[in-house]
Amino acid sequence: MEKVLTDFVKALRNSNVRVSPAETIDAVSVIDSVGYEDKELLKRTLSIVLSKTPDEKVKFNACFDDFFSDEIKQQVSVDMDQLSDIKDVDSDLAKKLLEGSQGELMLSIADAAEEAEIREIRYFTQRSVFTRRILEKMGVGKLEDELMQLGSSREDELPSDLEQELRNQLTNLRERVSDYVQQQFLLHGDVSGEQLREQIFKSMNMAQIDRSYLNEVHSLVRKMAKKLANLHSRRKKNFKKGKLDIRKTIRDNWVNQGILFNLSWAYKKVDRPKIYVICDVSGSVGAYARFMLMFLFSLTEVVSKLRAFVFSSNLGEVTNDFKDAQLDEAIEKALQKHGGGSTDYGQALTDFVSLCLDEIDKKTTVVILGDARNNFGPEKAHLMKSINERAKQVFWLNPEGKYRWDTGDSVMTTYSAYCTKVFQCGNIDQLERVISTLLKTAI
Repeated sequence: MEKVLTDFVKALRNSNVRVSPAETIDAVSVIDSVGYEDKELLKRTLSIVLSKTPDEKVKFNACFDDFFSDEIKQQVSVDMDQLSDIKDVDSDLAKKLLEGSQGELMLSIADAAEEAEIREIRYFTQRSVFTRRILEKMGVGKLEDELMQLGSSREDELPSDLEQELRNQLTNLRERVSDYVQQQFLLHGDVSGEQLREQIFKSMNMAQIDRSYLNEVHSLVRKMAKKLANLHSRRKKNFKKGKLDIRKTIRDNWVNQGILFNLSWAYKKVDRPKIYVICDVSGSVGAYARFMLMFLFSLTEVVSKLRAFVFSSNLGEVTNDFKDAQLDEAIEKALQKHGGGSTDYGQALTDFVSLCLDEIDKKTTVVILGDARNNFGPEKAHLMKSINERAKQVFWLNPEGKYRWDTGDSVMTTYSAYCTKVFQCGNIDQLERVISTLLKTAI
């Protein structure tokens, strides 16, 4: 049991909660008194011993919940007639993936991670090793063999619906396990270095970043945004030919008795672009919208004409909210006011066109962040066409993996036909590259 405590203390230190050796000894005495059975009692007593400031207590609570979390099985009733393909597969993992029980799947990942001794992870380079171990414990090897058999048995070149679905689910599983290992590395690994922590946060799926790390991630995003602002803030360029700047040339050469040795050419002023951002803040992509809004509103030094809109169904403008309040408060307000509804891209596009279409011109870039999942409602793609025809460019940022586009209620291909560029944008590193591309092409 002492090893559990030392692992927990390591996790606290990785969360920037200072724990001394003396406090660790006090925690051992606490556990001897209260035990591990009553987790709420254990949480309260350890919080008294191991966390001191209000900020540390917040971090302690989040770290405790992550460290001692128990995955709860979700009892999902499965209609076996609708899942008739399940009887065609032998692998337990394949059946679990086809049944689609997320609770069962996460429980299997946690159990396999425990068998793979995930708490022994220490170094950043071990992430792929532990990801592979967990997948092997879950039975991915048998599933891959079964997929090979399905592929060799088909007569045509196209995979069957069953084979394609299993391949998509396997890709999704690999991403889930990788995200899980990232989270466990933050808890148990040696991530005390600031540069290493930033590298981890940049590569993590934005939806998987725990709220206890939001302050650190916000700081990272601001730093990245400032770097991009400095990179793209040069608004003028001094040309070596073209239109002569007479006044500056004479002023620079007065010491040469009027002989024009040094010629100065006129600066070319570049107009600042207009950028309109539309963010889906429904439950499935709300975490991504948070970082997108944070990034863009940190770039107002470069992009002065920026307007932001958020929606789950009806569209609402939040531009002034970000001018009148602190950034974090404005983001929370936008997510609470406009998030949580049933996603309706058709209605959002209708609202945007009625509000802004007349203002869009060839200096305007329209950026849309969303998964294009429209709950099988009307797509209204002709509105996307109208926006594309008037704007300089239209970017679409989809946080989902490409293997999920056009599955279920996704209409990504329909909308992407009217986009200049479409990006997969699921982590902060990808978001930085997309924003950099946006600034290069918009300015």
